[in-house]
Amino acid sequence: MVSIDRFRAASALFVQVVESVPPEAWSSPGLGTWDVRGLVGHTARALITVSEYLGLDEPGSVSIDTAADYYGTLYLVYTNPEAIQRRGVEVGESLGDDPVARVRLLRDRAIALVEAQPPGRVVSIGGLGILLEEYLHTRVFELVVHSMDIGRALGVPVTVPADLVEATATLAAGIAARTGKGEQLLMALTGRAALPPDFSVV
Repeated sequence: MVSIDRFRAASALFVQVVESVPPEAWSSPGLGTWDVRGLVGHTARALITVSEYLGLDEPGSVSIDTAADYYGTLYLVYTNPEAIQRRGVEVGESLGDDPVARVRLLRDRAIALVEAQPPGRVVSIGGLGILLEEYLHTRVFELVVHSMDIGRALGVPVTVPADLVEATATLAAGIAARTGKGEQLLMALTGRAALPPDFSVV
C-alpha cells in the first residue's frame, strides 16, 4: 500500500529530526506548553498508537471511512486538548536518557507490525473501525507536521519529501472541507484571501 510507504518515509523523517536535537535543547520551548521533549513525546504517539491499536481485536466493520473523517468527525469532536498535552509530556519523559534510541525502537516496532498486517486490515479506535491504510494517513499527517514543528523549535530546516507534503496538504484540505473551513482555505491557496493568524484545520 502507498500509505505504508509514506508511513515509513514520515517515520524516517521524524527519526532524522529527533537525531538533530542537541543535548541541551530538550528542555527548550517546543510548541505551545510543550518543551522539545514534550513535543517529541507527542509526535512519538503517532508511532505508539499504531502499535497499540494493532494489538486490539479487529472491529466487525468500518465506521470511519477516511482519514479526513477521522479528524472531522472523531478527533476534533472527542479529543481533550488537556489530555493531549499531558500525554505528550508523559511520553516525552518515558523516552528517558536516550530519546533517540527510544524513538528508533518505537519506529521499528510500528513499521514491523504494519508490514505484518493482511490487506484490508481494520483498526479499532474507541470501538469504531477504520481501515489501516486510512489510519496511516493520519499518522503521516502527525509525523510530518510535528517534525516541522520540532525543526522550527530548534531553528533548523526540515526538508520534507514532496510526496509527503502532498499527502499531508491533501488531508488538511479534506479536514477543512469537513469542518466548514474548506472555502476559506481554497481562497487562500489560490491567492484570493489571507488566512487569519489563528487559522488551523485541527
